[in-house]
Amino acid sequence: MSTLDDILYGAVDGVFAVDAKQRIIFWNPGCEELFKRPSQAILGRPCNDVLCGMNPSSGAAFCHADCCVAQLCRGGDAPNRFSIKTRNADGKTMILSVDVLLLPSCCNKKWIVLHLLYRSVNQHLLNTLDQTSRSGRQMASLADCEKTLSRLTARETEVLQLLSEGLSSNVISKRFTISHTTVRNHIQHIQNKLGVHSQTEAVAYAYRHNLVM
Repeated sequence: MSTLDDILYGAVDGVFAVDAKQRIIFWNPGCEELFKRPSQAILGRPCNDVLCGMNPSSGAAFCHADCCVAQLCRGGDAPNRFSIKTRNADGKTMILSVDVLLLPSCCNKKWIVLHLLYRSVNQHLLNTLDQTSRSGRQMASLADCEKTLSRLTARETEVLQLLSEGLSSNVISKRFTISHTTVRNHIQHIQNKLGVHSQTEAVAYAYRHNLVM
């Protein structure tokens, strides 16, 4: 793992890895600097207990024992990149972009999940969110909200709500007992109807226009 760290160090703001039980097994110097927490105090702890990540827009808990990233160890899906809002040991609020990579484990054909953390892009998002919070979030008119909601089916509205809570398409398919392909079709229809080009943009649009709780 140290060799991989040498390769990645400098390209990202922090790197950590978890095993199949979601315990942190690697915490690089970038993470020590980012979170102000030494590896000795972190290794072996559940990652959700350390990061305590939240949805940057809603404030809902994102990091938990069965999060979308944890699904990777059981063959599920996880987003290629997602964002979380968290705090370091000094109490400083951060919004981080997270990329995940799977590495083969040497035991029982299990996987290690590598997390690559970036803060530069999302610090601008944090500043924007803080400014919005101070000035008051600009609300869409009731007529506009109703018009937007009328374009979505009941199922699409439900899928959009779960996406905003950080659930993966695989988890949503199990929640509604529908195929993974059907969920992806719903997501594509949502994007088309909202006039956006990605799942992230769809969730952001939903929060801006009060389409989700």
